Amino acid sequence: MQSKITQALVERAPAPDRGKSVLYADSEMRGFYLIVTPTKRSFYVQSLVNGKQVRTKLGDHPSLDAKQARDLARRTLVDMRAGANPNEERRKAKARGITLRDALDLHLAAKPLSPRTKQDYRYNCEQYLGEWMDKPLAELGADRAGVRERHRKITEKHGAPSADNVFRIFRAVYNRGLREHPDLPANPTANVDYHGLRRRKVDSNADKLRAWGKAVLDLHPVRRDLHLFSLLTGMRRSATCEARASDLHLDRKILHVPKPKGGSARAFDLALSDALCDLLDHRLRESPRLQRKGQWLFPADSKSGHVAEVAQHELGGLTGHALRHCYSTLAVEAGVPLLELKYLLNHAASNVTMGYIHVGPEHLRKYQELASRYILNKIGLEWTPGTWPPRLASSPETVAPADRSAQQHVGMNCD
Repeated sequence: MQSKITQALVERAPAPDRGKSVLYADSEMRGFYLIVTPTKRSFYVQSLVNGKQVRTKLGDHPSLDAKQARDLARRTLVDMRAGANPNEERRKAKARGITLRDALDLHLAAKPLSPRTKQDYRYNCEQYLGEWMDKPLAELGADRAGVRERHRKITEKHGAPSADNVFRIFRAVYNRGLREHPDLPANPTANVDYHGLRRRKVDSNADKLRAWGKAVLDLHPVRRDLHLFSLLTGMRRSATCEARASDLHLDRKILHVPKPKGGSARAFDLALSDALCDLLDHRLRESPRLQRKGQWLFPADSKSGHVAEVAQHELGGLTGHALRHCYSTLAVEAGVPLLELKYLLNHAASNVTMGYIHVGPEHLRKYQELASRYILNKIGLEWTPGTWPPRLASSPETVAPADRSAQQHVGMNCD
């Protein structure tokens, strides 16, 4: 519909039915339009820009009246006919405005992450990159030397592990902003010299393991069982501390782990050995309240209601993730094949073949049994089936008989 776009037309043009719109083309200025919908009255211009038709919105009434819209349309059309695309300029301006804080929010909302992971991302960004949080990514991206220098300074003040961890997070956050705004400069962490730190080596010699086994028996029963559970399963700290009684199925000898590292998509059923079943059954019997739905298997008088801090000076540094290292080493020594160990640890598939293999707890339980018996002997503890806790073995060095019987049970040669 062609008509001069006046204030009277803007205010009195009838609203169309729901789902429809009416376009008014200005009779005096080619390329100037009013579009009326049931809820809005908006001003647009349209023109060729470098041989391509481009339409862009000027604004809505009443923020713009007809006279203001006409003046703005005249200036915009002149720029468009000279080759400027206002949509591109607007997009670039938006890209120039996105800050590190905005990109962090985008990254954390992009996929399901555990509250701990989100907290870790925010802590690292705010603690080590605090003055960058409200800086535009475009400014950070253009200062590649400054980004490298910040990595060097964090290394100098807080150590190489902290510097590398902070900049791995910064790299991921910047990449998320770059996906949203491709006009941003390339990721400046390409100019960072990472230290490439190796995975730490956990010292777990025979004497240290036996000392650990003796010390763990003297802890509070909940903490004793938590550390023994961690060593006998290799499960990560968060998943262990957050294990719930409602996810325990002793009749099927499994503990369902709904939100391990990687989120609910990596949920799995942990196969339980007989010793682990006795441990968890003892937890239930010791704490009747655990039998109520949703209660923690390892409760504590903390804000969360469960054990949260696993540090224990009596155990000489063998706590938390160090026990995952110990479990992996001792399970291999016991004769657990690497493929089954990957599934017991719930590691992600590392190749195409692993992606085709799907084994359940029934298959893995015999290997968990093998590992549990060997580990208990290595830490100098003697466990009697159907009872808990274990006790100090009279001769902790004698580990071979239990190993042989377990190996025969799965039909394996561990020589």
